[in-house]
Amino acid sequence: MNNTLLDVWDDPNRSYPSIVYVETTNICNAKCVCCLNDRCVRTRGIMTLEDFKVIADKVKSRGLLIGAMFCFGEPLIDPTLFEKFEYARNINVMPSHVGFNTNVTFLTEEKFHKICRHTPNIILSFFNVGKEYERLTGNLSWEQNYKNATDFIKFRDSNYPGYPILISVNKIAGHNLEAVKEAFKNYNVVYVQDAELRWGGKVITGVVDRMIMFNHWRCDGYKGALQVKWNGNCEFCAYDIIGTEEGTGETLFANILTDSWEDIQAKFKKKWREPNSLCKRCDYFHLCKRVIANNFQYVEDYSWQLPYIPNGEFER
Repeated sequence: MNNTLLDVWDDPNRSYPSIVYVETTNICNAKCVCCLNDRCVRTRGIMTLEDFKVIADKVKSRGLLIGAMFCFGEPLIDPTLFEKFEYARNINVMPSHVGFNTNVTFLTEEKFHKICRHTPNIILSFFNVGKEYERLTGNLSWEQNYKNATDFIKFRDSNYPGYPILISVNKIAGHNLEAVKEAFKNYNVVYVQDAELRWGGKVITGVVDRMIMFNHWRCDGYKGALQVKWNGNCEFCAYDIIGTEEGTGETLFANILTDSWEDIQAKFKKKWREPNSLCKRCDYFHLCKRVIANNFQYVEDYSWQLPYIPNGEFER
């Protein structure tokens, strides 16, 4: 926090990016209350294996690593996901810990071996159990997805006993970690939780646009993380998901398939300096300003959000 968001990229010696996140698809079958994907107006698609290889090679040529293989889409919808993991590992462009997160719908038997062979871990997303799980996910079946999960765990136990399976119980209104633990009490899994989604200091049901951020979160643009979408589009904000009427996000600035690294860096630094509504509505941006103004003491205050909220939006 010694540098503000506005001046950090003025350092001519700081190279961009520092790490690359790849979203191989933005398609998702769920409508979780804590996710904006169902409101996305962008073109939907799946990154081809050929495009991924070009991207992975280009990332390696820059001396960088791919730090994530998913964002807002459901990874298992991608039919070449495991070939992508295999290629990235073969050319040593991905850290050994990078796995993926799934809503479990497409966690079917024909994928079990590929998952354990080509990925280092998996995170299964369960907010709750039964009817409350179905409400929070919009349209997913608890009975079927619980069976998918337990079938996979049993397969792992018999064939890949060292393979880590994590269950994510995100802290949104309606989540129930204890109920999920009870459902999986006879299985060898690890539990993880994201930080609470907050509105004015209160835990809420879902994200109100992208104004609600995690209280430990640091801006991806500030960190130098390059977000690569399924068609190669480059953005500096993972939460710029809804996009504009034209179907592109405010933080779109380049395309990794067509632009050189020199162009990507130059376009990023120019775009980063331009005002956009997302930064105005972002917890981290305002937290940084408040901390600096308060002699670097943390002050939890969400009143700044109010001027940037369209009427009725919070009621969603």
